[in-house]
Amino acid sequence: MQLKKWLCTLCAMTVLGFSSAASAKETVSWADPPQLEVVAQSAYQWTGVAASPTGRIFVCFPTWGKHPDYHVGELLGGEVYPYRELADQASFVCVQSVVADATNTLWVLDAGKKSANAPLDPSGAKLLMVNLSTNEVVRNYALSSDVILSDTMLNDVRVDNARGVAYLTDSGHGGIIVLNLSDGHAWRALTDIPEVRSNIMGIYFPTGFFDKLAHSDGLELSADKKLLYFSALGSDILYSVPTAALLNEAMPVAQRQQLIKAVNVKNVPTDGMVLRGDMLYMGALSNEGIWGFALDETNVAEAGAILNLGVDIRWADSFALASDDSIYFTTSAINYPVEQQPPYELYHMIFPKKSAQSPNN
Repeated sequence: MQLKKWLCTLCAMTVLGFSSAASAKETVSWADPPQLEVVAQSAYQWTGVAASPTGRIFVCFPTWGKHPDYHVGELLGGEVYPYRELADQASFVCVQSVVADATNTLWVLDAGKKSANAPLDPSGAKLLMVNLSTNEVVRNYALSSDVILSDTMLNDVRVDNARGVAYLTDSGHGGIIVLNLSDGHAWRALTDIPEVRSNIMGIYFPTGFFDKLAHSDGLELSADKKLLYFSALGSDILYSVPTAALLNEAMPVAQRQQLIKAVNVKNVPTDGMVLRGDMLYMGALSNEGIWGFALDETNVAEAGAILNLGVDIRWADSFALASDDSIYFTTSAINYPVEQQPPYELYHMIFPKKSAQSPNN
């Protein structure tokens, strides 16, 4: 415990204009905090989690290291089993993310390479659309070399069915890709700009200094789908960009860049994120906790807070909002060495009915 407190007091250094390390924030207790329960554990690392409107919960297992002989699993009776009805499992290379939407559709994002430094399978990078009512693959969106670069690592996805688009993050090269769900055409809407790249040298964990950081990673749409929030794994800044700019393919990247807003310049390095009401929830990685940020707060010293959940969250990875407004999230413990590897956990965060307020209230 003393080690964690010491690590959390380390300040960020600055080298060549970049913050060298992320320091953790102080824990702030809510008057009525959410309740946390572990609903499943795994010996294999999982990343993505999806919660369907009918209550089905799915997870995915990347192929970075030790992994099961399937890619997408479903939570049934407290255990995760292969999603056997998904006939295309054998065609997957490395599933990084699963997301369910209000139309009872499961979106499965395949990075197309087994790790960030592995060669790309030419037909591997894809987004699958699965009808959860019939468990059938409706469409396979193969992504071309126009958007999938040699160092691309597809990471996360959000879907706007009303506008017929999906937004994907590229955590390898750094960027946000827009996919037209009608014709399958995609373009790199944000790329080769500082906002989609890491700006810190590493993160201090209780396990030590961690410098294997990725670029643009977590993302989330605003309730009206007019803004896309995003952050790099190796960044302490939360950004937003108008989706209208991303959808205008003819607009130059430099012009879109001018419309990007730094929503919180004192954010925490995080992996995934999810919107619940007016609050964005994400992993507070270095503090082994969960970070809550109210969207009506902007660039102030006390913006956001770490939830006092009473348990160490070992690298909160991906988040999913359930139909009852609870949140599921996975832990992937990426910073832990093999000999210290804890079980990978699937958590369920349940909120009191009156918990619409900011954690600072």
